[in-house]
Amino acid sequence: MPEALTEAPFSGPDVQVKPAASEVAKTPPPDSAVPASGRRAAFRDVRRQLTDDELKSSGVQKLLLDMLQDADEEREALKSYVGLFHETDKVAAVLSEKVKTQTSVEVFFGVGVGLGGAIIGLVPFLWGDKPEYGVITGIVGLVLMIGATIGRIIKK
Repeated sequence: MPEALTEAPFSGPDVQVKPAASEVAKTPPPDSAVPASGRRAAFRDVRRQLTDDELKSSGVQKLLLDMLQDADEEREALKSYVGLFHETDKVAAVLSEKVKTQTSVEVFFGVGVGLGGAIIGLVPFLWGDKPEYGVITGIVGLVLMIGATIGRIIKK
């Protein structure tokens, strides 16, 4: 069986040639194509090294210069993000220290109020033996509770 021509002639009018039936059956449908792992599937298997003759071509030089200019513009645009990153990093560090400080203030407040309340709870027990011990104990408990509350208010 004769092979069908798959290439157009080099000269003369443009001629559209249909692929052979065996080639049509071999091509997978577009939906079943597996995505390429690179950024652009069309350039996945293209060699990247250019010969000296290719580098002498003005088209290649213009493309390379255009790509270099695009990369420089993108680099300049990204430089502003470096400064923004450092500013944001400082703000994050300050805020994390504030959270640590507030946590310690809350712990001291809880301990102060808890101890003050416990000491005030001892007042009726100590009041029976000697009333002056009860008064002193009540004053110490109130001072602890008031001091813890004032410290919490000042730090917020």
